[in-house]
This record gives sequence, C-alpha cells and structure tokens, in this order.
Amino acid sequence: MAARFGWGALRGAAAAVVGSGMSPGKLSLTICLGSAVGVMPLLWGTTVICVALAARLRLNQAAMLAVNYLCYPLQLALLLPFCRLGEAIFPWGAAVNAELLLDALHGGIVSSFRLVAWATAKGIGAWALTALPLALVLHPLLSGRFKGRLSEGAASSSR
Repeated sequence: MAARFGWGALRGAAAAVVGSGMSPGKLSLTICLGSAVGVMPLLWGTTVICVALAARLRLNQAAMLAVNYLCYPLQLALLLPFCRLGEAIFPWGAAVNAELLLDALHGGIVSSFRLVAWATAKGIGAWALTALPLALVLHPLLSGRFKGRLSEGAASSSR
C-alpha cells in the first residue's frame, strides 16, 4: 500500500510540474540532468550543482532538486561501483580499497584525505564517462515521450 501511495504521489508531482507550463524539452532536461547529477559519486555539493544548472539553463529548480533527492539512494549504491570503475579506467594514484574507503568515511577522513580525494576523482571520471552520455541519449527520448503525452492530454481535455 505504501508503494502505491509513493507512486501516486510521484505521479501527482510529475503532473503538477507538467501542468505548470514546463515544455516537454525542459521537463526532459530537468529529469535527465537531475538524475545524472543525483548519482554523481560526490557526497557533497550535488544540490549546489543542481541549483546552478537549473538557474543557468532556466529549468524548474524544485523539480530538479526533487529528482536529485530521489536519486540519493542510487548515489549511495553506485558510489563504490563508480570508484572501482574509475580505478580500472584511471590506474594511477592511490588504490581505492572498499575497506579503506569505508574506514575513511567512518571517521578517519582527515588522515585518509588523499585516499578519499583519489577515490572521488576516479569515481567522477567514471561517472562522466557513463552517466553523462546516458543522460544525453535519454534526453531526446524522454522529450519525445513527453511531447506525445502532452498532445494526448491536450486532445482528451479538448473533447
């Protein structure tokens, strides 16, 4: 029952954003950028990045932040895979070990700053090579889907 309520609330929020006059292209861009930044392996600053992107591209900041916050569990789940992929792609620097990274995140950040910095840099490199191209591919697909939905909605409301 809670899952149904959650999906219903999410659909209602999406309908409110669509009904606010946001174009299908801007809605698609908001979702793609919000989710791409939302899974960035950077435990600080994604909110600031989303606000800056929304302001620069004149997108709905509330919608982008909502998508960003909905992606937070994915961000935590993908943190280590992005770091490992980054280590495979960029083999230089300190090795990122799961135990050392978790140890650093549980209180030894000052002594392990170098490890955390390398892990973050490698993770962001892997993210830039995977998540950004995926967002660029999904943007036109979602935009077309939203255009179809909005034209269906306009046709049914004019009857």
